[in-house]
Amino acid sequence: MNMELVIADRNGVGLDAAVDVGSGMIILHSRGGALGSPNARNRDYSNGLRLILERLLENHFDIARVWVDSSQVQKLPLEERTILTSSDFPATPKALFTVMSRRMQAVGRSQDAGAGRGNSNKRIRFSLEGRSSSEIVQAIGAIPKAMTTTMDSRLPVDQLRQVTSEHIWQAIAEIIEEGAGDVFGPSTDYDLLTDNGVRLPPKAVFGRAASLALNLRVGPKSFSAGLGTPCFDILQSAGYRIVAKAEALEQRESFADDDRIWAEGNPRLVSHVRRERGQGLSCAKKAEFIRKHGKLFCERCKMEPMQVFGDLDGDACIEVHHHSRAVAEMEDGHLTRLEDLQCLCANCHRYTHRLMKRKFVGS
Repeated sequence: MNMELVIADRNGVGLDAAVDVGSGMIILHSRGGALGSPNARNRDYSNGLRLILERLLENHFDIARVWVDSSQVQKLPLEERTILTSSDFPATPKALFTVMSRRMQAVGRSQDAGAGRGNSNKRIRFSLEGRSSSEIVQAIGAIPKAMTTTMDSRLPVDQLRQVTSEHIWQAIAEIIEEGAGDVFGPSTDYDLLTDNGVRLPPKAVFGRAASLALNLRVGPKSFSAGLGTPCFDILQSAGYRIVAKAEALEQRESFADDDRIWAEGNPRLVSHVRRERGQGLSCAKKAEFIRKHGKLFCERCKMEPMQVFGDLDGDACIEVHHHSRAVAEMEDGHLTRLEDLQCLCANCHRYTHRLMKRKFVGS
């Protein structure tokens, strides 16, 4: 195929991972240049390779062979630069990635280099016998590079403000599960504190959320971070604390008196209430609910605050409740799904808590 292609992530956003696709073959181009430098290329090489392996296996493609195809080693016999063959199967994508990276380091390595040294981001070629280029493009999720935006493009504030609490919640869940990736790097001065007390790089969180909101490839040069910037303002408005790297943290309790009474003496109920008081969780659920229904209302009694109180301030009586049975037993670091939550009016929420107390005390 003549057009420039890149691997798209799970949200359809193009990664900085360039590929060539032809009949029965894929070429993943090498990564190069220092991170953050103007000449850096294929910065998402590792994520791109992981996705290619996952998608080929999911679609039951037979990988006949993979070899290093960079110009420096093309004179070597094919066997000496092969990093994967059919004999390496069956295996998981994670195991294959590890094997390929280790073998790739050894291809063309100087005899003076120690074991474990070498480049694991080289240009590699996949042989997929009997597969057309269109089949391969569809299977691996490749899209035209022209459909992506440059990560160096500065985004206007009105676009940044399209990032919602729901986007931020999803971005945090993806980063906790998959890692922040190679694009943003670690934070230097501040951390974002999740509802579960996990510290994450604020700029990486906002960049991932902006990519979700705008369906663009948003990079570190696309926006500024720091106190007083739209990035930090939007993260804080979504219910998350931005804390200095050196700041020691204490457990913040925000229980109302009735919460303390119904939960007192039962660690499982205290855990439940603490999780429900996570502001990031509450903001994300309400944003999702409004997107789906156009307004907030109680899922139990159907009370609509706007009709009862006559203005938007009435939305304050809608609270977020975990209706998942095992919520009080969740371990630290558990990722709550928004579908595990309900929007309830304060009265129904208190009533639901009373029923929970009766159940837990009786158990």
